[in-house]
Amino acid sequence: MARYLVFGRKEYPEPLRQQGTLEANDGALAREEALRAYGRDWVELVLVPEAEVRWVLRRQDEEES
Repeated sequence: MARYLVFGRKEYPEPLRQQGTLEANDGALAREEALRAYGRDWVELVLVPEAEVRWVLRRQDEEES
């Protein structure tokens, strides 16, 4: 079972915002679960497999600008 981050927006000028997370066996089931859980009032609803997220962090020795 995979965990998905759910992002959505209701108007194109809005930024995508995280709406929550869900778990599903595959992308098709994740899509069905997202529509069930979050409804259909979205211009965009985006599912990102949590395992595919890569964090890019600033090194501690880099000076803040």
